[in-house]
Amino acid sequence: MSDEIERRSMPWLNVVLDWEGVAAAAAAFLAALLLGWIWGPLFWIGFAAMLAALAAGRWSRRSPPDLADGVVAPCDGIVLSIERDEPPTALRLSAGSVVRIRIASSPFVTNKLYTPIAGGVDLISLAQGETNAPLAFRPDDDGLTRAYITFESAGEQAGVALASGGLGPRIDLAVETGDVVRLGRAFGTRRLGGWCDLYLPASMSVQVWPGQTLVGGETVIGRLRAGFDDDRVIDVVEAVVAEARRAPLAAAPVVSADMIAEEEEIFDDYPEPDEVEAPEDPAAIFARLREAARKHGESD
Repeated sequence: MSDEIERRSMPWLNVVLDWEGVAAAAAAFLAALLLGWIWGPLFWIGFAAMLAALAAGRWSRRSPPDLADGVVAPCDGIVLSIERDEPPTALRLSAGSVVRIRIASSPFVTNKLYTPIAGGVDLISLAQGETNAPLAFRPDDDGLTRAYITFESAGEQAGVALASGGLGPRIDLAVETGDVVRLGRAFGTRRLGGWCDLYLPASMSVQVWPGQTLVGGETVIGRLRAGFDDDRVIDVVEAVVAEARRAPLAAAPVVSADMIAEEEEIFDDYPEPDEVEAPEDPAAIFARLREAARKHGESD
């Protein structure tokens, strides 16, 4: 990734436009010219449509973190709330209670959607909205375009529920069920903002807060599985210690007076250190032998 950035002549230029957005903006501009030729004020209506087309086609290059078990923001936006909730049945998450992170995106943010975890795509559901609901003022409004995507990684699941206005093709997904995706990879497009609910395991420690601005594909929300220095390891150790404290201690052996007397009697058979005679010096022994031999020779 660093080599790719270094090869760019303008590394600070990260904003890119989809060809669909450019084509729509060009068509809107031609329509604005035609409307302006008919009546001058109508030009600005077409000009506003051109700006909307450019905003809908804008995206940005992102650099995901190098975290095998990380969770990143699935889109640009602001965190509205973080709370425990029941996941929608459309996601088919195995967990009963999960953490829901609600993200609101303005119509002017970049339009790409990013995989929150590395793994496989378990489920995809997309339903286009109705033209009478062009804007998504609330995530639960009727007639909105909705999409549900479930990702799985080593037994852990993450669900993404998207909502946007019903006018036009607002959500396009570029993945299929069974695909294997990398962390932070762009898996689809949501045009002109909307809502995004990210559902994560309830045991995960969330590292973002309400009011925080998220950068899709880059902002780290948490980690699915912690390392040895994670707080969950400390929780496990504390649980083991608590269980050991609750367990009954083994009964100590009963020592009777007869057993003590028997042990003392055994040790009484051994001499005290002062009573043990030290071995005689060999030089003294040889001296006595020579003296005895000399006396025996004189007697002869």
